[in-house]
Amino acid sequence: YAFKESGGHIPYRVVKPENIVPLTQVEYESTDTMTYATHGIGQSIEMRLLHVSGEEPCVSGYDRVMVMLEYETQEMDYFNDDAPIFLKALMKKYYDKGVNLTALYSDEMHIQQDWSYFSHHENGQFAERYLTRSMAETYSRKFGQPFEDKYLLYFVYGAPNFEPFAHSVLNVQYVMGPEPEDIHRTFLLRDRYYKLLNNGVVDLFKEAKTYGESLFKRELKTGAHASWAESPTIDLWNTERLPGFPSQYEYTSNFVWSNTVHQAAAACYDYFKWGEYLQPTGNDFAECGWSDRNYYGAAMAASIGVINKYPSAYAAAWGFPDKALERRMAIDYAFGAQPPRDISMITGGVHRDVDVLTLYPLSLVAVEERFGSWITQYGYTNYLTAEKLVEMGEASVDGKLKVKDKTYGTLVVLFEPLPEKGLLDMLAQFMKNGGKVLWFGPPPLLDSEGLDCTAQWQQLAGISYQYDNYMGEIATGKEITFKESFSAVPPQTILTDFLVDRIYPVDSNDNEVVALCDGKIVGVKTDHGKGTFYYLGYRPRDDQSQSLGYETRTLFELLHAADAYPATGRVTGVNDNPSVVSRTSAYFVTAFPNTTTMVVRHYRTHCENWEGGFSRNAEKDAQALADNPLPTDIIDLNNIAINGHRITYNGKLSMAFRTGNNNRLTAFIGSHCKDIVIDGHKYSFAEQPLTKIVFIPETNDKGTVYQIQITGTGHVRLPIAAGGKSPVVKLGEKIIPSEVKGESLLLEIDGSLSGKWLQVTR
Repeated sequence: YAFKESGGHIPYRVVKPENIVPLTQVEYESTDTMTYATHGIGQSIEMRLLHVSGEEPCVSGYDRVMVMLEYETQEMDYFNDDAPIFLKALMKKYYDKGVNLTALYSDEMHIQQDWSYFSHHENGQFAERYLTRSMAETYSRKFGQPFEDKYLLYFVYGAPNFEPFAHSVLNVQYVMGPEPEDIHRTFLLRDRYYKLLNNGVVDLFKEAKTYGESLFKRELKTGAHASWAESPTIDLWNTERLPGFPSQYEYTSNFVWSNTVHQAAAACYDYFKWGEYLQPTGNDFAECGWSDRNYYGAAMAASIGVINKYPSAYAAAWGFPDKALERRMAIDYAFGAQPPRDISMITGGVHRDVDVLTLYPLSLVAVEERFGSWITQYGYTNYLTAEKLVEMGEASVDGKLKVKDKTYGTLVVLFEPLPEKGLLDMLAQFMKNGGKVLWFGPPPLLDSEGLDCTAQWQQLAGISYQYDNYMGEIATGKEITFKESFSAVPPQTILTDFLVDRIYPVDSNDNEVVALCDGKIVGVKTDHGKGTFYYLGYRPRDDQSQSLGYETRTLFELLHAADAYPATGRVTGVNDNPSVVSRTSAYFVTAFPNTTTMVVRHYRTHCENWEGGFSRNAEKDAQALADNPLPTDIIDLNNIAINGHRITYNGKLSMAFRTGNNNRLTAFIGSHCKDIVIDGHKYSFAEQPLTKIVFIPETNDKGTVYQIQITGTGHVRLPIAAGGKSPVVKLGEKIIPSEVKGESLLLEIDGSLSGKWLQVTR
């Protein structure tokens, strides 16, 4: 295709669709094999240069050429009318042949892609997209907009280093016109493409699965996770001889490229949509040895789990020394991410509760494909796409956002340049009833339907914003300072000139100014009914991992100042909210719907220095941990306020407890412990610390059965004999001698009982 560039600004070059014309007199010549290959897991594929030339006298005046190569590949046309027919026929073949399907496995959707994350690039840009004639026709029907092959020009992104200018090393992208609306419509074009591809494939598979269930007369459970590479886990930073993983917690100037566009082009970047098909589901953000020390991947697992048919998603981890993996998984289990039997029993087998919901920035890749699907890696929230929030959520009269079984008093918007239709209406009702919104990043111009939303959004934000041909302003190295309602929040330094780090100055319209950058207003507080909208035109940093040698906590401090994490009110003079305790102590604390509280020793500052990979070398792992010792796993609580209680306890790694009537301890898991004090009441379990103490009630039709597991030996006293008949303790069908003293059950645990599950009935 020949095209004309006209006007435009860095980083945008203007090319109108009518100025992209096909070339027909074109010759292709395969030339030399390059001296390098694309490398991935188990593969090394040679690449060769193509020489493309031609004469086309009828296109004089056109000064640029786009070459688009079509590859024939063994891949389904997912948008062809025959695609659902084919998949249903495939299910029918299994049924007709007597293959009795009971479940499906559908892990890591690829669509013509592989594990060569950073080797499918032209001039540094990921240069592959999925497009068939059927998909183009579907796009045009759905959105009323042409989408021919030539529109792939608007996905081109890179540095025009053929030009003789110093700034030719800067990345540019093509947009459909010179005005701000034209630029945003180009973002929308890409956003719709990625969503159509992702959602179309999910809906196709769902239809085939539903048909299969009708044949086999049963649910076909379908695991596992959507993408085969995660952002930031498989994003790219230039670290030269330094290990890469310790750098992957913050956008810094050595950030090169995200793999998100790779996943988006392969129909698997929206974990939330994929949860409609993958039931149950999960993720493996902490793969290859990356420790997820900001707990972002674990929070993402909880986020896709709470909206799934099976509300307990896994957060897999691999590539660690065993002892480091134990620390990593202890954190995941406290999120309720498919924990082992004892934790699942005490928590009810669901994910932890949290007061804040954050919109997952799905459209970031459509605005600039270099960046990932994260703005700030923050674990003290749940995430949800705007599309899913509008579909599943409601603004309740008590000032909460309700999504399935979870409720949230605060919504965080990190990067939403194309808000879903209906989102702003929902936010208005949410705030009217008492909810809080913290909106970060760019003011939107168009919504997901392509309609102008500036007036409605600016009314909610209480500001005026002048749209232009840039996405905000560069503010590299400058500080965000806070005042008034946010005066207690420390200043934040802006790290880069990247899109994600731009600021968006506004006029406050006489509303409360809460943030400034270089004298410009970038934060405004506006009240609506019983609630509040905080406009914050920048990226909030938050890095509990201390990956840059120091901790940043701007997002948490803003949420804390906005009272997004309210205290329980049961302990006077202190905020005992689990998220506040987690962010201000050495312990990660979570709470569950059945009132269980978990406490885990934090694992957030231990830098990754080991080799990744499934297979482990014991000697190398031992040396890695000798060079970089694990932090302590001791839990030492001294009358600390946690989730409505004052707790004194000494043990290791993790602990969970639940109280019932009269604030009496009813369920407990502890390691290397002998007692616990809850609100001044001491429960003594043993004379010496035992490796593990577990007692958890389970209620069934016949009453309450206690499940007990004691690891260690000696006399044990458990507070589970209150009222009713004398309890009977069994190991299988064998009755174990026991004694009741007051409200306590006394047991003698020897080597034959240590570590075994015992049942206590009345």
